[in-house]
Amino acid sequence: MQDFIRADQLDKIEHFIALGYYDSAVKESCALLEEILKKVYRQALADLPIEDRTVLLESEEKIGNRNKSYTKFGFGELVGLFNRSRLLERWGKYTQSNMGIIRSISLDYIVDLRNRLTHDQANQMCTKAEANLAYDALTNWLSFIGYKEMDRGIEKAFTSLNGEEKKQEVNIYDKVKEKVNSDYDSSSVREKRRLKLQSSYSEEFDAQCFEYVLNKMDKKQGLIGLDIGCADGYVTELRFKKEYPFDMVIGVDFNEKLIEKISQEDHGHFYYHQLDLEAKDFDDRIQAIMDEHEIEGFDVIFSALTLHHLKNPQRILMKLRKYLNRGGAIIIRGVDDGAMLAYDDGGLVEKILKETISFENVSDRFHGRKFYTMLCSLGYKDIQMRYQVDDTTHMTFEEREDFFHYYFDFRLSYTLRTLNKDPDNPLYQENHMKMQEMLDELEEKFMKPDFFFSTLTISAIGFK
Repeated sequence: MQDFIRADQLDKIEHFIALGYYDSAVKESCALLEEILKKVYRQALADLPIEDRTVLLESEEKIGNRNKSYTKFGFGELVGLFNRSRLLERWGKYTQSNMGIIRSISLDYIVDLRNRLTHDQANQMCTKAEANLAYDALTNWLSFIGYKEMDRGIEKAFTSLNGEEKKQEVNIYDKVKEKVNSDYDSSSVREKRRLKLQSSYSEEFDAQCFEYVLNKMDKKQGLIGLDIGCADGYVTELRFKKEYPFDMVIGVDFNEKLIEKISQEDHGHFYYHQLDLEAKDFDDRIQAIMDEHEIEGFDVIFSALTLHHLKNPQRILMKLRKYLNRGGAIIIRGVDDGAMLAYDDGGLVEKILKETISFENVSDRFHGRKFYTMLCSLGYKDIQMRYQVDDTTHMTFEEREDFFHYYFDFRLSYTLRTLNKDPDNPLYQENHMKMQEMLDELEEKFMKPDFFFSTLTISAIGFK
């Protein structure tokens, strides 16, 4: 996009009008206005407050049908974007400027005029008055932002009278950018601690599921187990207890770094392998693992808090079924954010949950309710659903703190993951700060003895 309007471009339009080429004058005026609107919109995305920028981006997405950015918009689409987002109104309010000169001529009328020329009746010419109107609209905009060095003129036109407020906003963004140095990693110290907390909450619950399965199965000795999503093996070796009749347990996980580390250690009858559950060669890979250990199938398959990360968990359950020995069982455990209850949080938990699922590539936070239907549809028999209720009643201060971190810490990783892709994006920065502030507020509420929070852990057991 050009940075200034050359005098000869304006002379050209005036020359068209003088010679009676009114339609050409309108088209030239609209082409230059299109350039100006794109520059103004770009500056608005950089300078306006976050709530205004959010509206702008939502309007852009709507008009572009989610597959076209404003840089590809034509004149009519740009005017529609300005109207839908009420950009001029927001611009004037932010800068406390009088926008009268650029609002005095409706761009909607200029769009209709241009469309009439280019789409409706190409042989119909405009009147002199219409050509002058389009040219006046252009010169009004130029008189407001400047004829030369438009980028600098537009930037100046967006300068808020409250400069200190804008300076503070930049400082907030800088503060966020300093923190953008991490991404989700199941091998991190913080996540390992969270996984151990997870294990402690569900240890007795899982043990009841395992004991139910082992008592119901005809086979009582020489069992082979499989843990889907084993991480560092900590939970695997707690769940497949030494007193249980397993001769061998295989753990598989996507995290190559973790698997490489624990594979170098002696874990007795526990063996660990890297495996991508959604890879096209999944069947070849798991068969290779089975051949390596000279096993024909598994008697118990266990998976905890793994399926919700997959794009198609039902397909994985279908594939796993053929590696399950007849009479064998599968145990799957997960949660469902829809089962969370909180009081008195002023709707804060609901806001955090809603914000969580608004990001791309978020795991299925409502997968627990789907377990029965998935297993039933795949031919698993004697399906049993089990539930564990956890709540803050009778918890100590330290227990409340751990409970909060287990169920809410990871949600910040969603905003960080988005922000890491584009650290300078002000909307992503603001989303991250917003999530951090909401989590900080909720953590304070958790620590109060009269605050109530409860949720469900859900397991499903099916037999082949």
